Amino acid sequence: MADPALAAATVPAAGRTLPGADALLTWRHWLTRHPVGGALLAGAVATHMATMFGIWFHGIGLPDLNWPAVNGAVIFPKADGVAQYWAGFVVHSLDGLVFALLYVLLVHPKLPFRNSNVGNVAKGMLYGTILAVVSIGFMVPYVYFPHSGAGVFSTGFGFKLILGVFVWHWAYGFFLGTVYDPAETD
Repeated sequence: MADPALAAATVPAAGRTLPGADALLTWRHWLTRHPVGGALLAGAVATHMATMFGIWFHGIGLPDLNWPAVNGAVIFPKADGVAQYWAGFVVHSLDGLVFALLYVLLVHPKLPFRNSNVGNVAKGMLYGTILAVVSIGFMVPYVYFPHSGAGVFSTGFGFKLILGVFVWHWAYGFFLGTVYDPAETD
């Protein structure tokens, strides 16, 4: 079954496809045949992009979310900042890959949206929303900052932190759904 987005890329008057349409179709079919490789690549891109956004959140008035540094502080609380950052970076990056694998192999096929460009982004964004709820409900108050007054769903840290956690995970979900964009299967 042809993807409507790819069919729409055909220029009726010229009878040719727009530049990049063939590459997109090839990519989407490759992802359909190689879900694990696609998951790992999408997870790496999504984790990197969301991490960079989080580190630069001060530019849009949100608190910076430097998850590699936070993970490192949990893993090696007595190490210096550089060691904490790089240890946290490794763990954070592996987390992003594992969550991408879980998404592709377990969650993506069960979500109700079609495997269209928009549908796959919607699936990624929904997955990001679920991860954000887990993050503000459990990870932030009980793992990263226990005994700090985070409160239920991290409300003790204020609205901007909660919004930042959601925006971070929506960025992850957006890039996950954009890169992991398999074709429709019959």
